[in-house]
Amino acid sequence: MRRAAPVLAAAVALALAPASPAAEPAPERPRARAAASPAGDAAAAAYFTDTELVDQDGRARRFYTDLLRGRKVLIHFAFTSCKGACPTMTANLARVQALLGKRAGKEVAILTITVDPVNDTPKVLKQFAAKFNAGDGWRFLTGTPENVEKVLGRLGGLTKKPEEHTSTLLIGDTTTGMWVKTIATERPETIVHLVDHINDKP
Repeated sequence: MRRAAPVLAAAVALALAPASPAAEPAPERPRARAAASPAGDAAAAAYFTDTELVDQDGRARRFYTDLLRGRKVLIHFAFTSCKGACPTMTANLARVQALLGKRAGKEVAILTITVDPVNDTPKVLKQFAAKFNAGDGWRFLTGTPENVEKVLGRLGGLTKKPEEHTSTLLIGDTTTGMWVKTIATERPETIVHLVDHINDKP
């Protein structure tokens, strides 16, 4: 199930709706477009917030301003001690990163947000990122439990137990407010197609 709408409506829909694999490589449903504007940017900033997170290099990052604003983003949830889906999802995103080529880190950012901030320190996340050859523009994010919980709540990724986290992959263009939702184990080619065509007219 893929959903798209202007930024605030999209955020609510993404937070509440379950994700499922994309049925086709190209989205076929009509979708509303949200033109970039100061008002739209302000609304997005207010919704996503500038909650401080910390990346794998130990650098503080404001969530909206530093990580989302003005770019396409892929966001998923994981934790480093996961013995289930997390390694598979992260390896899949590594293949997406490879397909994006030079666009990764420039036009498109990948964000992996831990659901276990107590144990996933920047040092631990850096080691985890290295296992998957994460390149420039792929941020592995942690922070205080309170800050991580706030961000996860905005994105529909909040869970009581790390092992119960969602396999959702959020794909958004923050310049237009368009968002789609799939799963992080979707075919890498399909994910890249969604990135490339997220703003297509119906």
